[in-house]
Amino acid sequence: MPSSYSYRGRASATWRFQTGTCLVVLSSIFNVLLCYISTRGWLYVSSGVVAAVEMAILVAGFIVIRKMISRQIVIVTGLSVAYMIGAKLINPDLSLKILHDFAIAYIFYQMGRMYGISQARSAVLITMVLTLALGAFEIASPVAFGEFFNIWRYYVQKGGISATTINYSNTTFFASGDRIGVKRTFFPFLLGPHRVSSIFLEPVSLGNYATIIFAWCLATCRNRPGQRRILLFALCFACIVLCDSRFGSICCALMVFFRISPLRSSSLVAFIMPVCFATMLTVAGSLHEIPGWVPTIRSDDFSGRLLFSGELLNYWNLSEWFAFSPSAIYTADTGYAYIFNSLGVPFALVYTALFAFSKCRNQTASMMRTGISVYFSASLCIGASVFSIKTAALLWMLYGATQTPDQSPRRA
Repeated sequence: MPSSYSYRGRASATWRFQTGTCLVVLSSIFNVLLCYISTRGWLYVSSGVVAAVEMAILVAGFIVIRKMISRQIVIVTGLSVAYMIGAKLINPDLSLKILHDFAIAYIFYQMGRMYGISQARSAVLITMVLTLALGAFEIASPVAFGEFFNIWRYYVQKGGISATTINYSNTTFFASGDRIGVKRTFFPFLLGPHRVSSIFLEPVSLGNYATIIFAWCLATCRNRPGQRRILLFALCFACIVLCDSRFGSICCALMVFFRISPLRSSSLVAFIMPVCFATMLTVAGSLHEIPGWVPTIRSDDFSGRLLFSGELLNYWNLSEWFAFSPSAIYTADTGYAYIFNSLGVPFALVYTALFAFSKCRNQTASMMRTGISVYFSASLCIGASVFSIKTAALLWMLYGATQTPDQSPRRA
């Protein structure tokens, strides 16, 4: 009998120890699992089903970190909710979804602090193996992949794509699954026009994933044996190539610049960077302003989305910036507009300051914070995909893990 209790105790401890890894991996793969179920016709996967699964993950994460919630966070959250409720009385169309986005960040950040660097490495290893395995299958046989995962139909069912949207690529992949009319950036002669999405179902999310792992590698490179470090960097590059992520390649180059500069651990840089990016976007939009012209995406590429983001911010009045009136133009394709029109500029600056000036326990955490600032500052120019739980859960767990004391360099 004692041995049985001892075995159960060890099993329970192991399960508790791996909870963080399990929730992060589940956050990354539940969409591809639902896509498979939808393709097989076992269940009509509506937006409600997706929301229910995501909410279950967040509830489980909240239960795990409930004892780590500080009084300061309760106060900031209460003030934010009060401001948004007041804004919603003025602007009934105000969406409270951004509170859900911040909940993802806080829950998985605290989970990273709770479980430490070992679970973070496990989450990176498992997600990378799953990503490359499914990505290899997709690039080797896109038709067979589409028979198992009808991504287009999945997004139509959950409301991500309108049922009347024309599928110009005439495939089962997402709208950005192929380079239509534009040459592929990386190895077009070898990989063709297709952009791999793997477990994330969208090439953009795969590029975000590779960028996040790259930032973590740069921050923790002193703590990791040389061969493993080089291998992980190579795998990040492989993911960027597979999804043909121009954003990922540019963002990683910026991270390298800051990593080798004296500003790699600066709190002020982490705060100023998104402010400068948003300001430059607005100025660029004002320089391209056409009187009487409503901002639209003129070309669905990186430069076209940048221009649209700037024009939209310049087009607004003060009430849109403070979330007191809805944007007349959709904000899904520009992250800064989504934040300002959902949270308001004052609280957007408050949350940025809380992130940038929070105390880091070591230089690894400081460098990871700078990498995250680069990632958010650049990505918010062209969309709000940084808030998707598919990649956000892993990002914030990795940042929380760098805040743990176990950051001493390891021998090879």
